[in-house]
Amino acid sequence: MTTPAADQPREAAARWGVLTESPAARVLERMLAEERVPHALLLAGPPQVGKRELALHLAQALNCEGTSQPCGECRACRRIEKSLHADVEIVVPGGVCRVSEHDHSTSRVIGICAVRRLEHVAITQPYEGRRRVFVVDPADALTADAADAFLKTLEEPPALVHFVLVSARPELLPETVRSRCRLVPVAPMPVARLGEWLQQEAGIEQETARALAHLAHGRAGWATAALKDGEPLEVRCSQIAEIRRLAAASRADRLQAAEQLAGRSGNDAANVLSVLAVWTDWWRDLLLGASSAETPFVHLEEAAALREDGSRYRSAELGRFLHELDRAVDRVQRGVNARLVLENLFLRIPQPQTDGSPAS
Repeated sequence: MTTPAADQPREAAARWGVLTESPAARVLERMLAEERVPHALLLAGPPQVGKRELALHLAQALNCEGTSQPCGECRACRRIEKSLHADVEIVVPGGVCRVSEHDHSTSRVIGICAVRRLEHVAITQPYEGRRRVFVVDPADALTADAADAFLKTLEEPPALVHFVLVSARPELLPETVRSRCRLVPVAPMPVARLGEWLQQEAGIEQETARALAHLAHGRAGWATAALKDGEPLEVRCSQIAEIRRLAAASRADRLQAAEQLAGRSGNDAANVLSVLAVWTDWWRDLLLGASSAETPFVHLEEAAALREDGSRYRSAELGRFLHELDRAVDRVQRGVNARLVLENLFLRIPQPQTDGSPAS
């Protein structure tokens, strides 16, 4: 692998997908071109920004049969894309471990038994490719014991093995683990560029692509996942309708909605956080509407409704509720019961003025 990345055909470089032009992809391209890919990398950035996809593209590049970049067409690249390659593994909460009797199907952490298995597999020679690649996602799900055990492997990594840690909250990892990894920040794309990519590569109509890119805040992973799940703009419309309904609902209705939402989410933190992210977007847009700010709305297609609805709230009241939303996110991330968090939050939803006069 000696051909500089800059000399590769753009078709090959473009196999890095939507993040091809990102600074993170450029860093990885340079490492590959110089044959200096560290044994341990930490891809850190916001949730659903495309970190895991980038890690798998790196795994493709390390095992590609044709170029020093992920070609996406050779047998190895295709098998990695389909999660069939014997030497590329994604280590996740609830994954397999070394003890066959253990049932981690509902686990939210990566325990020491999973790390022991990883250590055992890592010391074996690659089976069908040139390199073994372990993608730990999210790395901040490692328990304290698991992180301590993993540290020993990072300090003396086996040959022909690369560990790619993925995290939206790298500060939760022990400093000793972080210091053994080369940090590669993964940032959201410019919203306009993501919109162009969605239009050109995903074949989405221009206005729809632009609206989706704004909802994604430039996070390529969120946008592509939303498209796979169905009709993201229709889903968001239904979520907004529920938010507006609850703003005018009774205390009993709000508590019932919190209970139902917590139940549908299975008290899973990731699911609840995704809902709170939608709420945060909407209420921040309402604050923009209430204050007649020039900042573009996240919900571009709801601009008229946001200005109308925003005029029925007091800006200070919206600001206080946004603070409550931030507190709710923090509490869920710290493991507080989702139902209790949602009940407390929903009871604090500000009510719009109903007399037809603008809020003062």
